[in-house]
Amino acid sequence: MKIVNQDMKNVNYASRDRNGKVAFYVLLWKRKGITLTLFDDYWRNVHGPVCARLPGQHQYWQFHLAHNQGGMWPSIDGINYSCPESDQFDGIAELTFATVADRQAWFNAATILMDDEYNIFSKAIGYNTNPSNSRTYVDAIPTGNPNGELGVMKFHVMVKKADDVNVEAFRKYITDSFAAAIVTSESLLKFRLHLFEEVDNSRPDAPGVVHIEPLEKQYQAAFEIAFSNPLEMAKFFASPEYRSTVNSQPHYIKQINAFPERTAYSFVYDGQMTLAGQRSSTVAELITNVGAINQLKQEVVSLMNNHVSVSNGKQNIQSDFSVTDVNVSSQITKQNHKMIEKFPGTASDMVTRLFARGEAFDSEGFIQFFTETPVYQFGNFAPCFTKATIKQSVDAFFSQVSALYHEIKMMWEVGDVVFVEMDVIYWRKDGSVVTLPCCDIFRLEGDKFSELRIFMDANPLADASIPVPQTSSVLTISQGQKLTPPDTMKRYFMEHDEGKNRVVTGLAPKWSQISSKWSLLTV
Repeated sequence: MKIVNQDMKNVNYASRDRNGKVAFYVLLWKRKGITLTLFDDYWRNVHGPVCARLPGQHQYWQFHLAHNQGGMWPSIDGINYSCPESDQFDGIAELTFATVADRQAWFNAATILMDDEYNIFSKAIGYNTNPSNSRTYVDAIPTGNPNGELGVMKFHVMVKKADDVNVEAFRKYITDSFAAAIVTSESLLKFRLHLFEEVDNSRPDAPGVVHIEPLEKQYQAAFEIAFSNPLEMAKFFASPEYRSTVNSQPHYIKQINAFPERTAYSFVYDGQMTLAGQRSSTVAELITNVGAINQLKQEVVSLMNNHVSVSNGKQNIQSDFSVTDVNVSSQITKQNHKMIEKFPGTASDMVTRLFARGEAFDSEGFIQFFTETPVYQFGNFAPCFTKATIKQSVDAFFSQVSALYHEIKMMWEVGDVVFVEMDVIYWRKDGSVVTLPCCDIFRLEGDKFSELRIFMDANPLADASIPVPQTSSVLTISQGQKLTPPDTMKRYFMEHDEGKNRVVTGLAPKWSQISSKWSLLTV
């Protein structure tokens, strides 16, 4: 159990949540017929890691709760604190997103979760918050990405507005009066507030799982509140800061239900899958408790996760060096996780390194990745069958452009074959830029590529009069929205030892040397 030192309350970590602009906040009821232990274990070890792999997420927490039995929250006349059995839920899933579009991308991909809901849930009621309506005011808890008990007293408090008060007036009171007063209390360890929109009852029920909530049962707000210990909690409720709100609460609040937190788990944090997200909560706990830092090596991560990562809150299958869990590594080593000295040598890693040679116009380094009897074909052009002719071909191509960049969406391996789905961005000699969708297929023979076929219509590169709609990008998804790319190649040059060394030795990518927004490297 982690214990929060009272002296730590002088530190406020609230800013670490500021990039989660909107939230999806889901109340979850355990399915009848399974034990609470089985519910906890399946949710955090099976359902959670599946959810963590969906696109768009900035943060994903699970809060495992006890029922609201009363007696913990002081009552005020005029406010209802009772909670019938049918309203006693067992957990909350809180997901935050940097944008509303990111949240919609997650919704579009979440069908896979519906098929799993019946295994543990009987009811799931989801609330959305609009931008700036999910906010952490105070947070003195050092661990923002927990995996189990935190050693504090924490409650998730659900709030219904008074019937004769409109939503706008209720929200103004909660933010400007209630929250503004209590967050100044020295006894408060954490306060995070959500202002909810109405539940979208058009969301269909999953088989055996209720998604609809009548308006009279819906909450209009919730807050997460924590104290170091029972004494600090008692001091808070006796404090002038809290007492100043007592008389006004019944005018705006009809009902308060406080659910004690048993444990909390993090599966996506700061746009990255945590170790629990990658491997499950139980495995993450074992790795941390043993201090098994070898389990964070990229070859292990790659093996266990099949090259799946969440980068910048987006799901991607990409080069393994970008799949990290800095927070868990920091817990084990007490220092920031450093990328390993060299790539583990998988086919996907080789693709990333090959692209790096191409972006640096390093034709000699490019051909070293091929066997002595290769097949190399770009679009409809005649294939090359020797390394020398590949070099001639790529040198001729490099002479026609100023720079190029591989905006990788997905990279995956099937046996000895690697598929890459991406956009390729070209800077023409006249300074104009064109982005073309592309799919590459690599075949591996030993530790070299025996074949590379590039499927792309390159005609718009030579003929700027050919229109290329923005929606032709492989990053375009449902309803014309666009995924945020993982920046795999930028991160290679800026973060990985080999990439950084290439920059220092004069083999920087050409896109870093032209006057554009892509000039990101500090050389």
